[in-house]
Amino acid sequence: MTQKAGRRPGKQDTRSQIVRAASAVFAEAGYAAASIRGIAQRAGVDPALVHHYFDGKVSLFIEAMGLPGGMREVPAELRENPASGAVIVRAFLRLWDATADRPSPFLSLVQAVSSSPLAAESVREFIAERIRPPEADQKPSREWQVRQALIGSQLMGLAFQRYVMGAQPVATADPDQLAAWVGPAIDRYLHEPLPGLALPGLALPGLALDGDR
Repeated sequence: MTQKAGRRPGKQDTRSQIVRAASAVFAEAGYAAASIRGIAQRAGVDPALVHHYFDGKVSLFIEAMGLPGGMREVPAELRENPASGAVIVRAFLRLWDATADRPSPFLSLVQAVSSSPLAAESVREFIAERIRPPEADQKPSREWQVRQALIGSQLMGLAFQRYVMGAQPVATADPDQLAAWVGPAIDRYLHEPLPGLALPGLALPGLALDGDR
């Protein structure tokens, strides 16, 4: 019997084949335009096989983009060096910069987090995993959560200007140059006091301030 065109048996490497195909399709077409059928066609498998391995497009996106739920590996420089704004910026840009093999997947990320709370939560977790408190074995305090959110806003704003808006010179600057420009702002969020956290109108429930620890 002739095997149905486009269908491939569920071999051990089929899942990784689908993930590679999804990464390419998301980067080229964007999250909104990408479809399970198109990803299956790119991978050379039946769409039913994609559904066998993944709950849907969101879970496939999370793994293909290396977000929590998929590739959880923290870049080596973030494990081996003290927290540094420049190091964080360089590691972040390396995730999203275009390469010879793929365009930047950041536009797909923006589309995904805009349409899916699950994807947005994954991105928040993704950033938090890589921006750890100085005492990495301790649970982040509420103050550290504020710092993480501020750092995330700086990084996502930088990426939006670079990959979506194409604002110059951010869009074409070397990552080392951007690290030199933006790193000090990240360092401020990492290490300097955050004014206003103790004010009654701005205090967060459960916030642990430096003087309370």
